[in-house]
Amino acid sequence: MQHEDMSRLLQQGDFDGLFRTTMGWDNPEQREPVEVAGSELRPVQAAVKRGVAAWVVDCPRCLPPRAEQHRVVRALKRHSRDQLVVFAAPDRHLWQWPEQRPSGVGYRLVDHEYPVQAPTDALLQRLAQARFRIEEEPKLTSSSVLTRVRRSFNADKVTKSFYREFQRHHRNFTMKVEGIPAGESRRWYASVLLNRLMFIYFIQQKGFLDSNQNYLRSRLEMVRAHYGADQFFAFYKQFLRPLFHEGLGSPDPSYPDTDVKRIIGTVPYVNGGIFEPHELEKTHDIRIKDEAFESLFDFFDAWQWHLDDRPSAGGNEINPDVLGYIFEQYINFTEAGQKEKGAYYTKPDVTGYMAESSILPAVADRLVAAGLDDPALLLAGSGGAYVRGSAAHGIDLPTSVGRSVGRSVGRTDGRTDGGRTEDRTEDRTDLLSAICGLGSGAAAIRRSTWSCRRRATTLRSRGSAGAMWCIGGSATGASSPACRTRSVTGASTTP
Repeated sequence: MQHEDMSRLLQQGDFDGLFRTTMGWDNPEQREPVEVAGSELRPVQAAVKRGVAAWVVDCPRCLPPRAEQHRVVRALKRHSRDQLVVFAAPDRHLWQWPEQRPSGVGYRLVDHEYPVQAPTDALLQRLAQARFRIEEEPKLTSSSVLTRVRRSFNADKVTKSFYREFQRHHRNFTMKVEGIPAGESRRWYASVLLNRLMFIYFIQQKGFLDSNQNYLRSRLEMVRAHYGADQFFAFYKQFLRPLFHEGLGSPDPSYPDTDVKRIIGTVPYVNGGIFEPHELEKTHDIRIKDEAFESLFDFFDAWQWHLDDRPSAGGNEINPDVLGYIFEQYINFTEAGQKEKGAYYTKPDVTGYMAESSILPAVADRLVAAGLDDPALLLAGSGGAYVRGSAAHGIDLPTSVGRSVGRSVGRTDGRTDGGRTEDRTEDRTDLLSAICGLGSGAAAIRRSTWSCRRRATTLRSRGSAGAMWCIGGSATGASSPACRTRSVTGASTTP
């Protein structure tokens, strides 16, 4: 009965009844439409459950373009900690879950479409997982609700589903590699080759390879037609090896003959080492029959490959996250294996922090060195435009509980006044303004360059995914223009 009720309410567009009557969500904290800068759309909160809000965006004509969808989601992040957003057009609904990136910085929109005139059960199955019964209420927490809703609408299971099938095809493909003794080396080379082919599947989808979105499959047919079907190893030896090492792996390709050059066509040079000759290719006469690639391409062609962050609306769409997942799960399965091969998988949150803490200050320094405006000063005068949504959520609310920050008094040369510090309490708005030069205190903020060497400091709000870029400084013996701090009326604050 619940399934039928949810189906009926979905087709009627009765989202209030859907969430609050059949799914056990609660009345919303606010019902006023939210204004979205640069958009005529006005989202309204339909329901809430332990901090997870369900927002409905009425789209009278059609679904908005992707850029406008992002604007709406960014605006809603200031009003709710976590959100499920429904864009409701007359012919279809677009359900979106803003999934935090593994690096902890930013999000991607996970889409699930519901055609009103031709309804399917796919969305209903997800909604059923996000339904809460009355007997569960005493044990529900913010964390448990968020976990259930996230599992219902995120895209992780698509990557894992791909990997399960990939394991089987990897085993089959490994057995068809000839010229390398059976064992770890053969499995390793199979992984190298499959990683290259998956990389090509992503870039061929964008038309980067001879303007052909079906490049590898069409080249397999061209090779067999040119060299003859009785040449069992032609695709690997006559086409793939030159494509890897010359076409994609060299800025100045030198092909074996004009026929190979014609078959490969126009392809870009891909720097980074993935297509450089592997040690096993240098030391072994490797052979792989064409039929191995036919079955592999049949598997790859069953999936939709996207270079952007488009997730699993149809249940078979994957993005480059799958490459990192496969590398983590398949190659680095033991610490001993990592050390033996010299391969280490660095988690995205670590690489994200490293990039954020090094690239942003370096770019700022180069802009200043080129005589352009200092990004720190531009940021200080931008109001709250560049505060990430998750960090901005709640800063406009009054609070009686202050936050204490250390304050170095009266000096701008990187030293404290005799080591004396004082504590002061500010509400969240003033705190963010003082540290990052945002919000109401921006006009009073001036630049202070210190003689210092210090890594960029990341300020996080509530441990959330959003992080604001702040640059702090401490006194050391070296001078670096990347070490700058915001100074308010002669007093510097550090997070």
